[in-house]
Amino acid sequence: KMGGHVESALGSEGGAREGGAQRSASEWEAIPQVDGGGGAADKPDYNSSKNKKKKEKKKAKKAAGGGTKDSGAGAAASAPAEATAADLGVEIEYVADSMVDQSDPNFNEWSKIFEHFQKGPKDTAAEAEAEGAEAPSAEEVKKPVAKEAEDSDDEDGEKKKDKLSRKKFKLLNRLSISELKQLVKRPDVVEVWDVTASDPRLLVYLKSYRNSVPVPRHWCNKRKYLQGKRGIEKSAFQLPAFIEATGIAKLRQAYEEKNSEQSSKQKARAQSRPKMSKMDIDYQVLHDAFFKFQTKPTMTKHGDLYYESKELEVKHTERRPGAVSDELKTALGMPMEGVPVPPPWLINMQRYGPPPSYPNLKVPGLNAPIPAGAQFGFHSGGWGKPPVDEFGRPIYGDVFGVTATEAVVDETDVEKKWWGEIEAVESEDEEEEEE
Repeated sequence: KMGGHVESALGSEGGAREGGAQRSASEWEAIPQVDGGGGAADKPDYNSSKNKKKKEKKKAKKAAGGGTKDSGAGAAASAPAEATAADLGVEIEYVADSMVDQSDPNFNEWSKIFEHFQKGPKDTAAEAEAEGAEAPSAEEVKKPVAKEAEDSDDEDGEKKKDKLSRKKFKLLNRLSISELKQLVKRPDVVEVWDVTASDPRLLVYLKSYRNSVPVPRHWCNKRKYLQGKRGIEKSAFQLPAFIEATGIAKLRQAYEEKNSEQSSKQKARAQSRPKMSKMDIDYQVLHDAFFKFQTKPTMTKHGDLYYESKELEVKHTERRPGAVSDELKTALGMPMEGVPVPPPWLINMQRYGPPPSYPNLKVPGLNAPIPAGAQFGFHSGGWGKPPVDEFGRPIYGDVFGVTATEAVVDETDVEKKWWGEIEAVESEDEEEEEE
């Protein structure tokens, strides 16, 4: 029974398929199709109306000239109305709501400001058409705005150029070294970095004040203090002359040589049982060394600070200005014997004057008489021309030796006594005894 039912069902399905295949095309077209797969004539006119609306929207946008896009259903509803208005030749004017109350006292000013922002390219085009001129394009409208922006940038740049920075302002108001030296009384103490101080005049005044101690000169060095003395061997310490005169150095050297010759056993015995008074020196010699012949060590002056390699500098304390040594005369080619020859700097001194650093210096041929046997003139071995005024009087001193020498004081009448010395008074008892 089950097999018969299955066969009958399959037979019915196959018969239905065969019957469906035998239907004509006209019958199928007559049947309404739910999925929209019918012919072109039976389709609804929805797509065509949608395309028309899109075209109308595009036309409205073109007519508006790039106006703002409205959102939502309002834009869709206004598009066909604008298109119809443009077709009919009707002009639509949009009036903005007044944002300021007319009773406000500043109404006129506010209204001008809002009008400036409410005006757009449409208004400028309409005004140009009303005047009978061509409407300016969007590029022409943008050009003046760009020019104004450029002008404003140029003005800002000029203002920035005119406005100096703090560093440049300080440099402009800073004194030069020559100006600072002219303003102060002691230009010799002015240094290069003094002009950078907040008050340069006060700084120079403090530096030139009596007994003022300068700042150590290594304050501006980038390397550490005494860093340049690394690798230089230190010289051995030398005893002062008054201690070395006692002969203690020789005794000590002899004692060290004797110890070096000892064996290890002798050294161990000397450590366990040391002998005293090996270096005997007379106490009188030591007393004289420390109380009679002792000298003070060389010390710097007040305010004279130490700096690197100061001990290596040549000291000119023994040199005196104006004194020409025999070595210097030989180096300058001045003969040691015969007619005295002037130094080579005498001609320039006669022309420009004596050195200002040594006002009391006596230079023969300038402010002192020339030595015996010498002659003025510009010949070989001549002493130049003495500096005189229009009346023939010497300018700098007695160059001719005319002035009378000062009278020598007779020292026979001068009492040579100690000031404040108490005179010896003899007592009365001693006088009576003598009698």
